[in-house]
Amino acid sequence: MNHTPVGVEPGSTAASPAAASAASAAAPRLRVDRLTVRFGGLTALDDVSFEVGAGEVVALIGPNGAGKTTVFNAVCGLVRRAAGEISLDGASAANGPTGLVARGVARTLQGLGLFDSMSVLENVLVPLESGTVRRVQHAEAAAQASGCLERLGIAHLAAVPVAALPYPERKRVALARALGTDPALLLLDEPAGGLGEDDIDALADVVREVAASGCSVLLVEHHVDFVMGVADRIIVLDFGRVIACGTPDEVRADPRVEEAYLGIEPAA
Repeated sequence: MNHTPVGVEPGSTAASPAAASAASAAAPRLRVDRLTVRFGGLTALDDVSFEVGAGEVVALIGPNGAGKTTVFNAVCGLVRRAAGEISLDGASAANGPTGLVARGVARTLQGLGLFDSMSVLENVLVPLESGTVRRVQHAEAAAQASGCLERLGIAHLAAVPVAALPYPERKRVALARALGTDPALLLLDEPAGGLGEDDIDALADVVREVAASGCSVLLVEHHVDFVMGVADRIIVLDFGRVIACGTPDEVRADPRVEEAYLGIEPAA
């Protein structure tokens, strides 16, 4: 009987478990390869490709309707792909919202999605104690949630109902809830929206600290100064296509970005 593994040419040597593990470790945390999403006759994303490495902060920017949130929804399996592949740590992601927390993915929402009648601590506990993704016992979950509140400077608000909080603190609660699952990939959907400069500066510090801990961050944001200050790389979308990719300095100097997004007419 032929025991040559599938995908290995006869006469070649199959990769050892150690080599396979090393290959997985070298894979980007997130890889989006030629992603296309259609809604009826509308192509929302057209052949979009990019990667996010471990501990890297990558920003998606572009005009309203460029497809930024659709990328998030595709990564989370909330919209179906017409074409293309999405992989997490080298393994293909399901074309549906299956086991995201177990695979180390967490996301904040533009609308926050908090439970107003519950306390701050109870909101952060929800994903840790959900029946579908429960991974820890209550005492451990409570300690983990409390640690996230401390990390974001809102531990003193643990027993306060979310409905009683001003908007900046509500956004911190949403971020604490995402971080409470100890993600390997954090998706931030307009985290600086509605915040004042001091809160934006504090948020930037948190994003840098999260990335320094090894967590990868993919963010969608319209606040250009915030993006330029925290992102290692920036992906620019326009009409569902990538028009530029590079460091903040490279993207800022790209005439296509100036024309499509930053509102600067290219030189004649």
